[in-house]
Amino acid sequence: MKRILHLILISCLCLSAAAQKNAPKWADKAKRAVFTITTYGKDGNKLATGTGFFISETGEAVSAYNIFKGAGKATVTDFEGKTFPVKNILGADELYDAIKFQVEVPKKAAFLPVATDPVANGTNAYLLLYSTGKKAIFKSGTITEVSKLKDPYKYYKMAIVLEETELSAPLLTPEGEVFGLAQADAGGKKEVCYGLSAGYAGSLAISSTDYLSSAYRNVYLPKGWPKELDQATVALYLVSGTQDVKERLETVNDFIDSFPEAPDGYLSRSDLYAYNRAVLANSPAEQAAYLQKALDDIKTASRYSDKKGDIWYNQAKLIYGVASSDSTLTDPAWTTEAAVEALSKAIEAENLPAYHQLRADILFNKGEFQQAFDEYMIVNNSDIASASSFYLAAKAKEQIVGFNIGDVIDLLDKAIEKCGTNMSTEAAAYVLERIDWRLRLAQYTEAVADYDLYYTLVGGQVLPNFFFLREQARFRAGDQEGALKDIQTAIQGSPNTPDYYAEEASIYVRQQKYEDALKSIEKAIAIAPDFGACYRLRGVCYVRLEKKAEACAAFNKAKELGDPLAEKLIKEHCK
Repeated sequence: MKRILHLILISCLCLSAAAQKNAPKWADKAKRAVFTITTYGKDGNKLATGTGFFISETGEAVSAYNIFKGAGKATVTDFEGKTFPVKNILGADELYDAIKFQVEVPKKAAFLPVATDPVANGTNAYLLLYSTGKKAIFKSGTITEVSKLKDPYKYYKMAIVLEETELSAPLLTPEGEVFGLAQADAGGKKEVCYGLSAGYAGSLAISSTDYLSSAYRNVYLPKGWPKELDQATVALYLVSGTQDVKERLETVNDFIDSFPEAPDGYLSRSDLYAYNRAVLANSPAEQAAYLQKALDDIKTASRYSDKKGDIWYNQAKLIYGVASSDSTLTDPAWTTEAAVEALSKAIEAENLPAYHQLRADILFNKGEFQQAFDEYMIVNNSDIASASSFYLAAKAKEQIVGFNIGDVIDLLDKAIEKCGTNMSTEAAAYVLERIDWRLRLAQYTEAVADYDLYYTLVGGQVLPNFFFLREQARFRAGDQEGALKDIQTAIQGSPNTPDYYAEEASIYVRQQKYEDALKSIEKAIAIAPDFGACYRLRGVCYVRLEKKAEACAAFNKAKELGDPLAEKLIKEHCK
């Protein structure tokens, strides 16, 4: 029995040696492109390990997405045992468990050429494993099935035994081109191996809309940039909104490294330096240095931009934003005057409405309302007129001595019109302002219509006080039934507010329903016993009901509580 086992062992060794002896000529060179990956969580603890391989001499590599999920750091270890950091993620597909990333290699990396054409069914495939030895370690088997992945890429099935440690190892053709990443059988069959197209994994790239997707948000390593500058600029904006200040600065610096002649990177960094100097600096002197860095970045942006007016505008906007939020600044380069000077240069270079918008804002905050109004109207007569520009023109107008209320209402009309037909909290705010002006002009019917519009804009989400206010407008417009309905709705929403019952009583008095008015008055007094106006109103009801004694008692109580109209009523009805 021992003799038989010994023969079997010798036989297996011979087979293994034969397999290595028959290794393809390219195997020992190709093994240099295969490495192991180690990922770490945000806490620095080891997260996962796996296999990957280079697909370019510049360090682009591919592997399994799941190895990187939740990772904040990753390193690769090559065939010589040397370790290199993963710089960033270049593309990912969570569904197909594939990821493309950039490794920081000090020199040209050994890489596997990616097969350009699909591999035919029946072809012998080689599974190349990670090894630090001199000889390549591999397995081979026949491709038994080729199916569609995403045009022009394919998905392969092979008769190769696959161990868990061999996942994402490269699958190569007899000519030494990589055509797949090894993946396990979903049913757990180890004797079957699948291959995700290496061409597909290599084609993965980030678009601007990908940055907020779960596939990328669940990997915490830095992300690469889209190749197109406009897409990369959008991505910069999107990703910056999800990071703290220091992370955002790292991202902007990386953008600048990737697109050194793009003005947007320098302008973004100048904003970061200026507005977040207290976070980035440890002393007032360092904060001042960051302000200077911000101006330097704007100058650099100017070198790469043919829109000189736009650069001056951005400088003016930044200076004004910083100066208006920090009154302790003494540097003359960071004052409102410096902002105005930069803005004047912007308008001189290109007379754009957006520049006048900023000038109007500055003049408004300086209290120069006529000039601010004139600037806002330049904007309002342009193609960038907005609800906000009309509203601000209205606010400037109302500060000018001798202004016409009708002009303010007209500007608010245009602001509301610019908001469009969709429900908008912005439009609702403008409608409330218009109501206030309509009430000042005694335009009660129009005010009621605006209250109705406001109710629609906010989707009926109002407090009881809304119905109280609309009731008063309806009352003055002569709509007593509508007013009564509104005040009763207010009472339902806030049954312990005495003013609402007093208002209900006033409507009943106007309708000559004195008994109903007295009931409302009693409810108000029960809540607020010192409500002098209610005692006066009670006296009026008793006068109308020809109950003089009760009326005089009520008037005297109102006088006692300080009601200013009670004395006149006493003289009129109680002498």
